[in-house]
Amino acid sequence: MGYKSGMKFEPRSVVASPSAFGTANGDIAPAEGVSASDHRYRSAMIQHRIARNVESGLSISETSLPRFLADFEGVPGLSLDRQRRVLRGETTATFADLTFWASHFPLVAVYVAQYLEQSFSPKLSARTPRTPAPTPTRTAPPLR
Repeated sequence: MGYKSGMKFEPRSVVASPSAFGTANGDIAPAEGVSASDHRYRSAMIQHRIARNVESGLSISETSLPRFLADFEGVPGLSLDRQRRVLRGETTATFADLTFWASHFPLVAVYVAQYLEQSFSPKLSARTPRTPAPTPTRTAPPLR
């Protein structure tokens, strides 16, 4: 697997078809020995969805990654080389990458949110305790 310790890893190394990262429609199966519930795999799927939707957005906009990023030359983290590696899953994306791409291609946020909801929404039952609504600790002063 493409990681040594901590959270540093190569996202494409945790999927069964690394070359499909960022290009395949839909999610990619986990690599052999990697569980679908592994946090690295889930992170890789979020990044795959970002990459896939960035590619779609660029195509719909009839532009290329180099032309698109030319407007952001000199902005930290937005070099063409780094973004190519992020979109291929060779390096991990950051929240800054997610928010940058979602601000330009809103479907990035939609498909990432969809994945998060599918993966992490609690399965509620009659026996599941529900969190009560927060109670205000201070009241507003009366209007005069």
